[in-house]
Amino acid sequence: MKQIPLGPALVLLGVFGGGLLWIVLVGLRFDYLVTEVYDGDPGEAIWSIDPLFTMLAAIPGIALVFAGLILTVQSTSGLSEEGKPKTSYQQLNLFYLAEICLLITSVVSFIGFLGTSSSAVEGLRVSALIMGAILTTCLAHMFSFALKGSISRLSPLKISRDTAILMAVELVALLSVVLALRLYTWSFIRSTTLVIASSGLLGLLLLTLGFLNLESKAGAEGEI
Repeated sequence: MKQIPLGPALVLLGVFGGGLLWIVLVGLRFDYLVTEVYDGDPGEAIWSIDPLFTMLAAIPGIALVFAGLILTVQSTSGLSEEGKPKTSYQQLNLFYLAEICLLITSVVSFIGFLGTSSSAVEGLRVSALIMGAILTTCLAHMFSFALKGSISRLSPLKISRDTAILMAVELVALLSVVLALRLYTWSFIRSTTLVIASSGLLGLLLLTLGFLNLESKAGAEGEI
């Protein structure tokens, strides 16, 4: 049977399932404070009114993410049927983690693009365009195997490498624009840029490790 990538699955569940749980718990807590404690809208965000509960509500998702990371990067024990170490499972899990990071990047880029594309300020429109480009590049990367059918001259690995290089350039451009205009941009853009850059760069780092492993394998096979 095919091994289930439990580590990346826990990371994905922690990020999205834990995030959804955080939204529900924080929403219920805010409704309770508004109706029972303040008897009306206090005019402050929930993380300003009750920061302790805001952090506690994120613990389930954070715990799942850390557990998934530990299961993903832990060394595999035992040998396969052919007597070779099961390193391929670990490499595959790292690839899954990279895809999850890029999925987070694409989701946040979509949110950031929708939130800033209608702005009349030129600097914000530039950030929105770069976020839209990052979203498009992420989607092109994740559907690289589907694109192979329409672009027969390119292999999925070649498309992945090209999209990874383009995405790195776009992430650096977004960071440069936001850092240059940090006093003139919304906190929403700064926070979304932080998430986009951190998850995107982490995903690209894990992809780079995968590319290096594939190249080393190809070189070893060529010497045989």
